Amino acid sequence: MKIQLISLLLSSLFFSFAIARTIHSKVFIKKKTQDTVDDAAASAAPLPPTPQGSIRLGGDILIPDASSEHPLILSNAKDQPLCLPSETIKPVRDLKVMPGYEFFVLTNKIEYPKKIVMDKANHLLAISSKNGVYSIRMDKCGNSEVQQILEHDALGEPLGMGIELYGQHLYISTTHSIYRFPYSDGQHSALSDGIKVMSNMNSDNSEITDIAIDVFGYAFIPRTVSQMHQNLDASHAVIKKFNFKNIPDSAYDFERDGEVFASGTNTQGLLGFDAQAQLWGINGLLEDASLGRDLSLAGFAEELNKYSAPQKNYGFPYCLTEHNLQGISEVSRGLGAQWAHALFVNQSVSLNDYCQQSDNNVPPEVPLAPKTYASSAHFYTGVFCSVGDLTTEGTSVGLPCNWTNTPILANHGQPRDPTGHSVVHLPFNDLEHKPRLDLAAEVLLQETEPCFDDKCFSPFGLALDNYGRLYISSDETNEIIVFKRIFNEKAAETLTDIVEKAEDAKYEEEERQKEKESDGEETHKESGDDDERKHKDSGDE
Repeated sequence: MKIQLISLLLSSLFFSFAIARTIHSKVFIKKKTQDTVDDAAASAAPLPPTPQGSIRLGGDILIPDASSEHPLILSNAKDQPLCLPSETIKPVRDLKVMPGYEFFVLTNKIEYPKKIVMDKANHLLAISSKNGVYSIRMDKCGNSEVQQILEHDALGEPLGMGIELYGQHLYISTTHSIYRFPYSDGQHSALSDGIKVMSNMNSDNSEITDIAIDVFGYAFIPRTVSQMHQNLDASHAVIKKFNFKNIPDSAYDFERDGEVFASGTNTQGLLGFDAQAQLWGINGLLEDASLGRDLSLAGFAEELNKYSAPQKNYGFPYCLTEHNLQGISEVSRGLGAQWAHALFVNQSVSLNDYCQQSDNNVPPEVPLAPKTYASSAHFYTGVFCSVGDLTTEGTSVGLPCNWTNTPILANHGQPRDPTGHSVVHLPFNDLEHKPRLDLAAEVLLQETEPCFDDKCFSPFGLALDNYGRLYISSDETNEIIVFKRIFNEKAAETLTDIVEKAEDAKYEEEERQKEKESDGEETHKESGDDDERKHKDSGDE
């Protein structure tokens, strides 16, 4: 039994690395190609040999290789950002952190921070639709200096919440347009020489317009609606795709140009990419949706969708996803079941049948709890990842290796409602990259007590640095928070001892098995000799 337990632990540790190898083979070669375009001089330099048991993701990024007999455990105290800011900033709300992890407030000097992005120099940018764009220069300890680099009225239109880096440019959304500015990694000075690259976006709720640009230079921009009515159809809520490698001199027109990548996608919050450069987003529930007498809005789910193929329909406004209708309706079908929206059921088409067909309605990857108002899903790339448990603690300050290519969700919540107000990790199956709907989400950070105030911890944007630390913007409390694993310098040594003991136990078990088989063969031979002698003696008589 002891050997089985050790083997199980060993398998768990090794299996936590498995997704990293898959990701490397599928996407990071492409990412490296883009990096080559962006920084040819650096890419031309010869790379040092890759240590045994690791995979190189770039010039200086290594992650463990699950296929190796001895995966590399990255744990060097001098490489870890173990220090904390010289001045502690007390969080506005009392927060409960996941065991084995810790957090600190990076800054509270930005009012209403929304989306945050990290550049290649470990330099954070934040946008506030009410105030402008900010640069946050920091050392590895978290001592920061905040500088406003764009005023909120500099573009002649109210700012949105979209901000994105691609190549040597920073893209910023307003209520109806997108602008592009020259940008250098680590820039802490004012943005200038911006040009309009898109116009005529005209979203029903224009503040929520986001921009997501993949490694190939394609921009994905959503159009959403904020009110339900009978004249809606899937074309009112779409994600359009544009080639931002070749932007016309006259700029794109959102309505006229580009292609509809996905329809029926009334997204809320931010779009994001997984490690295979597949687009993900969150479809919310509109508060004023009239669902009839039998079905309550509380029983339906927000949706985490993967937009993996173009020209698909994701169901809005006709279809809804069940979260849990038990106790609300006698016709509950269970988590993820698809239902017709009551506002449209009187039309001639049988919408319940319509919503069951994936050609009409691609169901979500993850049905999310209602009223959490999830604002963004961010996928961890595995950089500086750690292994360990509560007894060993982490081999680095980075997030766990087995979280690689799985989503971290910011549940924004609403004022005076305790639902949401948390950051969670959604468990996925490593090999198939499918959500584990049978497992509860792991809560990274949340309010210690339910919040019924106007100013609750309200996570919105998520970003990761080169140390694998998670950055969280909370717009209602004007904070940006850093979440990291607790590092133990002895963790790698302890885990190595576990591996060695397991290998020794396995070897001893194999030797015992061989010895038993050898003894069995000898016993069988002796038994055969006895039978032969008895037969001979019987013949002599």
